[in-house]
Amino acid sequence: MLRQKFAATLVAFSLLSLQLACGGLSHRSSPFGGGRAEQAPHFKPGFNLFKPEQDIELGRESAQKIAQQVPISRDETTVNYVRQLGGRLASKAPGHKFPYQFNVVATKDVNAFALPGGFIFVNAGAIMASRNEGELAGVIAHEIVHVALRHGTSQATKAYIAKAGLGILSAIAGGDNPESGQIINVIGGVGANALFLKFGRTAETQSDLEGARIMAEAGYDPRDMAAFFKTLQEQSGQRVPEFLSDHPDPGNRVAAINEVLPSLPVSKNPVHDSQEFEQVKSRLLGSGGEMRQSAEPARLGSANPGGNKTSVKVEPPSQDFASFQARDNSFAIQYPRNWDALTSDEVNMIFAPKGAYARTDQSVVVTHGIFIGAVEPEGNDLESATSAYIRKQVEGNPDFRVVRDPQEITFGGRRGYATVVAGPSTVTGVMEIDVIYTSVTGDGRLFYLITMAPEDEIQQYRSTFEAIIKSLQLAGAGE
Repeated sequence: MLRQKFAATLVAFSLLSLQLACGGLSHRSSPFGGGRAEQAPHFKPGFNLFKPEQDIELGRESAQKIAQQVPISRDETTVNYVRQLGGRLASKAPGHKFPYQFNVVATKDVNAFALPGGFIFVNAGAIMASRNEGELAGVIAHEIVHVALRHGTSQATKAYIAKAGLGILSAIAGGDNPESGQIINVIGGVGANALFLKFGRTAETQSDLEGARIMAEAGYDPRDMAAFFKTLQEQSGQRVPEFLSDHPDPGNRVAAINEVLPSLPVSKNPVHDSQEFEQVKSRLLGSGGEMRQSAEPARLGSANPGGNKTSVKVEPPSQDFASFQARDNSFAIQYPRNWDALTSDEVNMIFAPKGAYARTDQSVVVTHGIFIGAVEPEGNDLESATSAYIRKQVEGNPDFRVVRDPQEITFGGRRGYATVVAGPSTVTGVMEIDVIYTSVTGDGRLFYLITMAPEDEIQQYRSTFEAIIKSLQLAGAGE
């Protein structure tokens, strides 16, 4: 959902970032600045239209739906162990005293997730990937903070205001608060786990640092949390584990945790391991055949910003293509005939299927489709201009990150670059995969073509994007 600098820029949601930040530091310890932290970081929940009691209600409903989609472990030894460990950590959680509940998902995926109100799920794969109890404690502490700081309903609040319009802020300021059911209906139906399961970098950083404090107060060493991130990064190879795929860079997370260590009440003899952990891990390693490989919860609520009915996805791309040529004749492409062409100016365009985009007063929200056009380059050559353009896209979308650096390719008959960027969509909550192609137009401008689709639909769109790129014709001589 990359935001462009032309008139059809994306999301009014971004206008709320200053007013509706996920939460601020109540003790300014500058965890990312220079020098040593003098006081432990402690965060407060962000702006929220929900009451804590509504967090519990929504979380319970969402947890019930997820329990129908994923294999919940019935192994009492494993489940009881995770619940005891979780309870020990949750006793140190800040804020509202939520009734924390812990369950184990019987899959090999390295993941854990938290729903509003205290409903936390830990995949068996996360237990098996942990080298000791301290590392597993770090995973669970991180998820507890998502609950304690109410990241899920805070995110739902922002999504509601983005859809309801900025005018709703005046009504809220006047005391006219909407009911929780009204909010959920607007953002896509009861349960809306898409918003409850994916968080941005700010929320993830808060969960790391506040989670480190919880670990220390519960008798664990926060460095075990950092070690878990580092181990996963080293073991993952080309495939990034789910627990890291939509989180900040592991190296940055390790550095941030290490920097706040001097401010944390770490015991001289912290708990690193236990006999119970080793027993549970052995049980899981011995029952690998009984676990499924993947159990990504299905998206609930609207999968698009265009008003389709709950759980109805965008219509697949047509195999029949239409032709388009830019008004300034700088490029021509073919695109699926069931996609709409949204004009920004004579050269910058958006092509997207119905239900995959929505207009606001001065912007367009897009979840599937392409951006295409040309801009004035910032740089003396294609490589530097590409780097500057990518940097702007990431800066304009702070929850997105470059997952594959620019690679030189040939497309449109000339030299270019392809860069992969990914991040959680503010509409679907699912990881969005964007590939940014760049080259040079005949008159020396930077040409760009950005393909975008949710991660769980990327295979369905791959052939369409390839056909679009293959059809591309750039006017004029190349470099």
